Amino acid sequence: MSLARFFSKPRWQSKDATVRRQAVATENAAELVAQLGQFAREDVDAGVRLAALKRLADPSLSQAMAQDDRDEGVRHAARTLFTELLAGTHASAPPLADRIRLLRAQDDARLIEQIAVIAPESELRLAALKRVERTALILERVTGDSDASVRLAALDRINDETQLARISERARKTDKTISRLANERLHRLRIERGDPDAISEQARALCEEFERLLREGDRGDQAATLASAWDRIADKAPQHLVVRYRNAHELFELSRDPERIARLRQRAADRVRLDAEMQAIEQAARHPANQSQAELQARFNALGDLHAGFADDNDDHGAALSVRFTRLGAQLAAMKPETLTETQPDADAEAVARRDAESAERAARTEAGRAERERKQKELTGKLDQAIRETATAIAAGKSAEAHLAHARLSDLRRAVPVIPPALRDALADVESDYAKIQQWQRWSDGNRRQQLCEELEVLPETGLHPDALATRVREIQAEWTALDRLEARPAQANEGIDRRFRALCHKAIAPAKPYFEKRDELRKQGSEQTGQLITDARTAVSSEAPDWRALAAMRQRTVEGLRALDRVNPRDRKNLAAELKQVLGIIDERISTQHAQVEATKAGLIARAEALSELTDTRTAISQARDLQKTWQSAGNGKRARDQAQWKIFRTAIDAVFGRADTERAEQGAREQQAFANAMALCNELEAIASGASTPERGDVQRIESAWRALGPQDATLRQQFAAAQNGLHELAARKEKARRRAGFDIWLSHYDVLLRQEAGESDADTLDSIRENLPPLTMTNDEFGSRLESARAGNPQPVGDTATLRDCVLGIEQLAGIEPPEEDRQRRMDMQVEKLSARMRGVQAPAPATALQELLAGWITAGPNHDAGLEMRFRRAVIGTLETFG
Repeated sequence: MSLARFFSKPRWQSKDATVRRQAVATENAAELVAQLGQFAREDVDAGVRLAALKRLADPSLSQAMAQDDRDEGVRHAARTLFTELLAGTHASAPPLADRIRLLRAQDDARLIEQIAVIAPESELRLAALKRVERTALILERVTGDSDASVRLAALDRINDETQLARISERARKTDKTISRLANERLHRLRIERGDPDAISEQARALCEEFERLLREGDRGDQAATLASAWDRIADKAPQHLVVRYRNAHELFELSRDPERIARLRQRAADRVRLDAEMQAIEQAARHPANQSQAELQARFNALGDLHAGFADDNDDHGAALSVRFTRLGAQLAAMKPETLTETQPDADAEAVARRDAESAERAARTEAGRAERERKQKELTGKLDQAIRETATAIAAGKSAEAHLAHARLSDLRRAVPVIPPALRDALADVESDYAKIQQWQRWSDGNRRQQLCEELEVLPETGLHPDALATRVREIQAEWTALDRLEARPAQANEGIDRRFRALCHKAIAPAKPYFEKRDELRKQGSEQTGQLITDARTAVSSEAPDWRALAAMRQRTVEGLRALDRVNPRDRKNLAAELKQVLGIIDERISTQHAQVEATKAGLIARAEALSELTDTRTAISQARDLQKTWQSAGNGKRARDQAQWKIFRTAIDAVFGRADTERAEQGAREQQAFANAMALCNELEAIASGASTPERGDVQRIESAWRALGPQDATLRQQFAAAQNGLHELAARKEKARRRAGFDIWLSHYDVLLRQEAGESDADTLDSIRENLPPLTMTNDEFGSRLESARAGNPQPVGDTATLRDCVLGIEQLAGIEPPEEDRQRRMDMQVEKLSARMRGVQAPAPATALQELLAGWITAGPNHDAGLEMRFRRAVIGTLETFG
């Protein structure tokens, strides 16, 4: 390297970490920018890595370094940067759609909770909130989030009654919607739980709502909703509310069913007709001179079908009609034909003539008076019949106000008519009964409602409502009170006790708001002055030749807000101020439109450059240039929002194509690494299968697996540990095989020794023991004494008991080989034997190998003769097995 080139080496290649860190943070050389990712991942200095990371502001890189970087400070800074990028609080944060996609891939509960709180966009906060599980945070978001949709989503996840009650109370003054919905949800949960107070409250509210619908007229959709809500609590509601609801519901249904009303009217007309005809027949039967029995019977029979419609009625009036009809039939059947013939003429003709003349005179006078009375009666009866029909129609239609007016006219006519005609008595009785019911119900209902309105007025000043809302509510209550008066046909200014109380409560309720209205007038005056100053500032800002576009946009926003806030100015000045604001706003819009056109042209050039990046073959260079274009785009300024968004989509598509190509390359590399990992895992599994087998593996197979493993060179620590464990398993398998091989002869000897002991003890017959011995492997280590003892035992002449001292010495020798401490009584003998062996080694006698020594001791045990000491036999077996376990 030349001296000039050495001194011209870039600062970001300096060995000094401080110089390198400053260069990475500030310089814009293309080669440096292209290597920022490498600096962030591989530089030895934590400060350099952090500077490169902050400059790149890449979400994927910051997430990876937050987990993998070797420096705790860098990991913490990377976590903070990733949180800011994901939340959108960083200047280089990705678009909202990309951040929502990144959020879906996160499983860090703490990070998700941070996003749910700090993200500027409500969509991102809502997406994070859906994955939050901590109840305390969800509760805080119900009242703490600035967006109504997020607050409602958080409320939907609260199902605890205590928490809902706390939310309703906390949001009572700050968020009426949340408070109301929380209260409704709490009320619904209590109803589902079967709370009697909540059910009673709900039932009473439904009754009042149905009664309101009945007063106001037909609202079928609302009635269906109320009926559905009632069905859910009908079996749990108090009985008096059930009766109240049923009455209101029946009246409402009757008012909406014209056919049923028509049937009721026809039934009433039929009842009047039946009653009138029966009365006529009864009168004719009392004066039978005009009609014969047959004619009366025919008229009676003609009423049979009409009477059949009332025969099954259970009410008192229907029963009375049936009894009257039956009695009339019996009366006609009992009449004699001769009672229906004309009277015989009087024998005295003069007396008859005189009586006839007097009768005719009286009849004439009576007829004249009767005719006049009948004329008046007929006229009043017609009016009365019309009033009865109008009242019945209004009651059937559920129109309370019309029913009250019609009944007032009916009452006047009833006082004017001296005798109610029989034909109208039943209809009048039915109307009076129906009117009494609806009047009783309405008085009771309206009285309750008036009492509720008074109670609401009493507590209205203490509810903390805004004065405007307070005044509005007072006007609504007054309107409802007037409507109740109209429905009941009461005077508009009634002077009853409850009316006086109502007017006094209205004045008392509105009194706290009067200072507010006075203060509002003063504030409106100030608002007019402030709006005038705003117009002056706006004219000054728009007249500048080189305006600050951000400041001008802010001024436009202030002007728009001034237009929207004209309700805060004096109403007399509102029209003129609005005209001036609109004029200034038009000038600002014209200047901003010109600037938007310039921004649009600049960004169109950036889009063309971004689309040209797809032709570059070097992916790293394309990515570097794409990042530069992104930064240039940010500094290009803001144009018209809709056009900016459209251009951004085109620009982002071109940039995403470059990064997508890099993602594809990384994906291919990842696929190769994944395949290598899978191959290494397969080799590891194959070696584990060989190590777990019972047979000795082929050396060639093991060498093949190990050669392939070294060729792959996997870096996964867990997999490498797993492979090493499999190799250790192979070594242990080989050691077990070698150990089994070395002790095989001794295990066979013990098996034959067991048969010998059974033979000497006579536990089984000789044939059985011979069969067992034939199935055993051949004895590989023996001596003549073993065969002699076996033959003697088979012949039934067992050898005499062996020398106990010799047998004990054999056991002590085997215990020494096994490393087993002898009992207290044999410790001295054990020590003497060790001294003898030490003396022999000092004389140059080499000690035999453990296997050879054990074989010699076993031969000595057999040679010493049978052992009848069970304790010594147990020590012998334990020592032999312990010695075999030491063979490695």
